Amino acid sequence: SVLGMMAYTMVFSLAIFPVLFNESNDNSSSSAGGDAVVVVNGQNRIALLGVTTLMASFSVYLVSLIIGVLHASCLFCFLSAGLSVSLAGLSWFGGMLPGSSLNEEVSEGMDGNVLSDISELRKNGMTVGASSVGLATVMALGIFLTVDDSTSTMPSAASSGTLLASTSKTARFEENAPPAITTTSSKAALALAADLNSLDARMFGAFWCSHCYDQKQALGYEAMQTIPYIECDREGFNSKRDFCKEKDLPGYPTWEIGGKLFPGERSVDELREMVDEVMSSK
Repeated sequence: SVLGMMAYTMVFSLAIFPVLFNESNDNSSSSAGGDAVVVVNGQNRIALLGVTTLMASFSVYLVSLIIGVLHASCLFCFLSAGLSVSLAGLSWFGGMLPGSSLNEEVSEGMDGNVLSDISELRKNGMTVGASSVGLATVMALGIFLTVDDSTSTMPSAASSGTLLASTSKTARFEENAPPAITTTSSKAALALAADLNSLDARMFGAFWCSHCYDQKQALGYEAMQTIPYIECDREGFNSKRDFCKEKDLPGYPTWEIGGKLFPGERSVDELREMVDEVMSSK
């Protein structure tokens, strides 16, 4: 999703910033210059700590939504959540908090102003970390509170993949249909669809799954009209939840081609390779 890509890009940028900044200040030997480096590096550490904490907290809430409310599986969501929690753990326990790696011996040899700056940065880091958890909580609550009790809101094509689901047992399932496919199929996609049909292939997914929607967009409207799509969410339109459970799917989307399961969103070229491999084995 766009939101996830932006978050990981921000983490990467913050991670490499100290390297670039320190290289530009290697020739600075003054006390004032040293203080500036300490402050800037400390602020960068705090920003990285805040972003990773926000990502981890929000990911935990979303995974809870997937498991506790949707009762579904999303391999990519779980992998992303695991990565976010790992990054936050490395930030908190890997010395990212300013002053966390200082010992008594090192502190005695440092300038008083620098120690004062580090102490202030450490307090700010704790505050930012706590605020990130609070912001993630508010964002997660916003997802639940903005959902209509009688319907489920479907993300648009430009959505970041945020999962919005109704918890009402009286939800009108027919409104939980996947979003419309807006792309036109290429000749390669149409040829691929014909071969997929010859192998009795089908695509398993969920109406709220952004990767499922992206998969359909990659193939296009015309191709997807000929490929069976199986809705696996219990509250989705024309749900085949029991059939999906029998297949023991690892996540969404998952392709079944020639009786074999292939999890994950795939490009047209990747699907072509999978189809050729299955056809050659027959």
